[in-house]
Amino acid sequence: MAVTQVESTNTVSGRAARGAPERSGTMMPAGAGVAVGAVAGLTWAAGFREYMASLVGTESKVTWYGTFGTILLPAAAVGALFGWAEQRRANGEDLPLRRTIAAAPIAIGLLPLTRPGAVATLRQTGEGSAASGVALAAIGGGYAVAGRGPKWSRVATGAIAAAIAVGAAASVPSIGGSRLALSKPRGALTAVLGAGSVLTLALAASVPFRGRPRPTGA
Repeated sequence: MAVTQVESTNTVSGRAARGAPERSGTMMPAGAGVAVGAVAGLTWAAGFREYMASLVGTESKVTWYGTFGTILLPAAAVGALFGWAEQRRANGEDLPLRRTIAAAPIAIGLLPLTRPGAVATLRQTGEGSAASGVALAAIGGGYAVAGRGPKWSRVATGAIAAAIAVGAAASVPSIGGSRLALSKPRGALTAVLGAGSVLTLALAASVPFRGRPRPTGA
């Protein structure tokens, strides 16, 4: 027992001397964060897609490329990146390409514009800009929630993210008309789904901005 304690102490001392991060708690298994993040991202995208479909109504169309290729799969990839980032953070490891991963939600906002005719529709009616707004809200909100950086910048980005979340809910009756009035159950449900989608993505996007957890006993 004494030998084991000495070896453990030497191991910790050696890690500290080399500048290696100390592990806190149980390490997350390799690949677990990626898998959980991908499933969470896919589920989030399906919910957000349903929010958009509710706004459009019967005119909404589901296609392999438009729905799966530009919405569901990119969100699953972003979720996998966030899961990997959280896995490394929880294990006390450095996160390579931190800024690139933090900006990953941009893909969710831009890829839907690669659908045929999407850019022309955006120019004429503005339809398609919501996804870009949600992506920016996720990055800004994630930065604010992470609690790192100047307070004024976190307050500003957090306020913008909150405004976009409120806008996602408030725009439901204006886009969906009387069938989605907030006084009706379906309208209220759609509003909750829209605002919740924005805030949930912002919480997930905070992972790349967060620091390592403090070592146990520190």
